[in-house]
Amino acid sequence: MTLYFTFCATLKAATFLVALAGAEWTVAWIVDLTADVAALGFLVLVVGMTVARLPPLGTAQGIEPRISALIGCFATATLIAVPSTRPSPQVEFLADLTTTVGFVLCILCLWWLGRCFSITAQARRLVTGGPYQIVRHPLYVCEAIVLLGILLGNATWTTVAICAIALAFQYRRLVNEERVLRAAFPEYDAYGQTTPMLIPSLSSLCRWQ
Repeated sequence: MTLYFTFCATLKAATFLVALAGAEWTVAWIVDLTADVAALGFLVLVVGMTVARLPPLGTAQGIEPRISALIGCFATATLIAVPSTRPSPQVEFLADLTTTVGFVLCILCLWWLGRCFSITAQARRLVTGGPYQIVRHPLYVCEAIVLLGILLGNATWTTVAICAIALAFQYRRLVNEERVLRAAFPEYDAYGQTTPMLIPSLSSLCRWQ
């Protein structure tokens, strides 16, 4: 997986350099370039956290958690084979902006998660600070924002189907993670009672402030 994410980061870096060589310096071009930079930053951070992650204290057993994690994480890689459509400049701008916001938030969440990051359902250390004060799984929420940006940029039924599959398996992935975290950390139950899973509450937002 480290090699895969390194390969993706290399491709994204190449895309960034090509875009920089053909600089147009319009607002739309700057937003598009910013989206590439944010995606590259996220991929580099994923590689770094994967290499430096802590040893697991608990791991989900069986084949299903592993399959769900892999499909949830890598289903969107198939989008590269989906024929692209050309949206209107306004929609393309909105798609790039949404993707940028999603990746920037992903970087923030991953930074807080740090060496506890994992692909499969594992428990390393209980993280409850930063964005994890708002919801228990902020990284998944932010990745969904990225998917929304991708969908806006290439609104085909194939893209919708792939994004839906990815989201479904991501949800199954976080359910498996919750099971492992509750088993590894007795205090997770109290954390779960005060912090929503995915949709922020007024009280959780106030804690963030």
